[in-house]
Amino acid sequence: MADREEWKRQERQFIDRFFQEKVPEALGNEAASLCTEDTCIRYAQALFNTDDIAAVNNQGSNSFTLQTPSTIIQFRLTPLKTDILALANEIYGDLVPKVNLHDGFLLPVYSSKVISGQIHLFQPFPEEFPLEREKTTVTELGLFIAKAAFFEQPKACVKSDSWTSTAPELLYRLVQNNSLKIYAPELFDVVRRLQHKVYLLESLPRVLTHHDFSQVNILVNDTGNITGVIDFDEAGIEAFGMCIWGLYECFFGSMEAGKWSFYHEMPVLANAFWGSLWANTPPSLKREEAQTAIKVSLGIGVLNRYFIHGMVDKIDLSKKVHRLSLEYARGILPRIWE
Repeated sequence: MADREEWKRQERQFIDRFFQEKVPEALGNEAASLCTEDTCIRYAQALFNTDDIAAVNNQGSNSFTLQTPSTIIQFRLTPLKTDILALANEIYGDLVPKVNLHDGFLLPVYSSKVISGQIHLFQPFPEEFPLEREKTTVTELGLFIAKAAFFEQPKACVKSDSWTSTAPELLYRLVQNNSLKIYAPELFDVVRRLQHKVYLLESLPRVLTHHDFSQVNILVNDTGNITGVIDFDEAGIEAFGMCIWGLYECFFGSMEAGKWSFYHEMPVLANAFWGSLWANTPPSLKREEAQTAIKVSLGIGVLNRYFIHGMVDKIDLSKKVHRLSLEYARGILPRIWE
């Protein structure tokens, strides 16, 4: 379970950085002086004619989000990608909130209905692992991910900077990374294996892919059923399977005191997830033909998730973010390729 006090401090930092640094960068200092936390709150109060409004406890780094009992209001640095959101709504229906644009403010402002449930990160974890509840969640996530394969997108929609397009270059650079070979030889070996199989990505359908498919963006109810998935704005078109890293990071294990480990119940949860995914993919995506390719796609997703802040070319263990990211990657990726 998340440390709520630490989480609150982090959320406050997100809000302060948004108004003190990012808004001035986006609007300029003069306009930014008119766009403060207080003016956003007052605009939202007037827009929805209510004083019952507060900041949500799951702020993003590039927005400021408020909530009334029935409505989410988000102030963004840049407009939402309406084409991506429309596709997400087409595929997933009410599981992805529909948004409305509101004029008359310095920043783009959007609203949507409140989704029931809470983000998975805040699900209480009793002393005894809630296996049935978590099985329900991962089973429904298997269905959720599989559904995108019924809405295959043209390969021309894949951007040049996508995880799919840049996969060969990413693997090449990682193979040249001597620090990776020294600090995590078992991970380096998997990278070499991926490099030899990256061509298999061509065999997979291109689908809408949530690049941050983590427990802060997945809402559940008390019994583990999925009630919504948020923050699709940064999603893109990728080879099927690249978002599955989120299951391994958030549902199959956890990081405690800087050390990654899988739950004892991980085999049961993984079997439930993969069984659900394969039971719900289109007939054209056969397990015996696509399984290895999807493992490659999953591997590319893992590498993009954790090799950040210069780690692709050099790992610096004096940096906390490098240490933690490497711990995630070396804990998760070799297990996928056992």
